[in-house]
Amino acid sequence: MIPQHLSLNEVAYNVIKEKIIQGEFEPGSRIREDYLAEEIAMSRTPVREAINRLISDGLIINKARKGLYLIDPSSEEIGHYIDIRIALEKLAVEACIDHIDDEHLQRIEDVLDEFEFRLTKEKYDGCNQLDSEFHLLIAELSGNMKLYSMLEDLSSFFLQTRGREKKVHPREKNERTLREHRAIYEAIRSRDKRAAKKAISGNIDTMRSNLLQK
Repeated sequence: MIPQHLSLNEVAYNVIKEKIIQGEFEPGSRIREDYLAEEIAMSRTPVREAINRLISDGLIINKARKGLYLIDPSSEEIGHYIDIRIALEKLAVEACIDHIDDEHLQRIEDVLDEFEFRLTKEKYDGCNQLDSEFHLLIAELSGNMKLYSMLEDLSSFFLQTRGREKKVHPREKNERTLREHRAIYEAIRSRDKRAAKKAISGNIDTMRSNLLQK
């Protein structure tokens, strides 16, 4: 059932984006608007609007005279995205420490607890979503909404690439993610900017290693 508070465009966007993140399309594969509309039982107008948003998100590419294709980023492109993300995440965690209070700390801890719960239940797709949520929460708590917006724009790209990466040895990788997230949290709680930046950089470098390994 379509939630009453969402427009058809938003529903189409959420459904198609979830399909991409869950790996239902092969990287670099062609995206057909008509097939998608039929598959999700919606008219082509909201599907077209959803695809336009996904192009803006960087998940779909519109190739001139060729059509629409799912991204298939090269190792170099992934590395560039990661370099940008590390720089932004360091700014975010430093500003977060400047603004953090007990209520904010509890919000971060709640995300970590939910991550651990889903990990014990082997709900690895949920862990992937909470990985992204953890980082975006830190950006939100930085108080810098422009910074948050930039990291949010990157989040869809990494949800898609990490969703595939974490299908191999998901328990081990998510266990490490949780340990690294808790280290970031402890540095934030201690108001230790140097440790927090080191921890968040290390966490993203783990992702770099996993994504770029031969």
